[in-house]
Amino acid sequence: MPTRIIDLAAKSQEIKENEMPAALIYLGERAPVRDWQELFFVAVKCLYTEFPDTINSLCSTDPTRTLFLRTNTIEMECPKKIAPIIYLETRRTPAQIVKAIKIIFNRAGIRNPKMQIEVYEPLYEENFSLPPVETFSPPKKKFKNQKPVLHLNQTIEEMLAALDAMENYPQKNSKVVLPHEENFGKVEPTVFGSLFFVLEGERYGPFDNEKNRYVALMQCLAELYPYQILKEAGHHINSQHRLTLMKGGSYLYFREPVELPNNLFLDKDFPDRVLVENERYYLSRCGLHFETVMFGA
Repeated sequence: MPTRIIDLAAKSQEIKENEMPAALIYLGERAPVRDWQELFFVAVKCLYTEFPDTINSLCSTDPTRTLFLRTNTIEMECPKKIAPIIYLETRRTPAQIVKAIKIIFNRAGIRNPKMQIEVYEPLYEENFSLPPVETFSPPKKKFKNQKPVLHLNQTIEEMLAALDAMENYPQKNSKVVLPHEENFGKVEPTVFGSLFFVLEGERYGPFDNEKNRYVALMQCLAELYPYQILKEAGHHINSQHRLTLMKGGSYLYFREPVELPNNLFLDKDFPDRVLVENERYYLSRCGLHFETVMFGA
């Protein structure tokens, strides 16, 4: 079947709705694809390995905006997981997909991207009537039977309403601990010095010491709030006049380095008092309050 090449470095590309992609070509390597959704996923997944900061900066946790990259799947039609908490909305038209890929290159400062799309020449005229394809014609959203969601962007009233709705919704296996669940309220093991924290409804612990809790908390924050944590790399200096978080190979002078997601490294060699100070700082940068997250036995 004859094909043609769409070069993303060109200023304008003519894309027909009845064309189907054959492959994605990047830096001379050709990756066959089945449809536009798979091409979009492969392209963004590939770009994330090169420009993680750019992808993170394009994410939004605001559920009122319609974006193609998000840190959760709320309001998304056909999400695909790009990173631990980064999802791509693949239900887009061919023109929207090409535009989104070019946005990523522009944000990364790449003016002449070495990426091309190989498409099949259409076998029928563009005005030929075909049955609607779900990939290009997303159905209207239905909210009546939508699963209730609990997240940090909600108001108190919205959270209470979501909790009430969850009691009537068929429950699946989940790690989220909610007040109405069967095991809630059981006595925790009374181990001296045991520490816990609760983040986005999930309880973590017990931890035998403050260092272990600090490392676990920072790993969670680096996954749940990657953009906020990445911005703090190399900037936070605590009361001991030492940096606590660095990116890449700059961690070499850390006394006890611990690797976090997104090529971040954390120094955990601090007294407990300073570790609590560090926890307060990073929680505040993520819009969280220490008193509502941290619990100690």
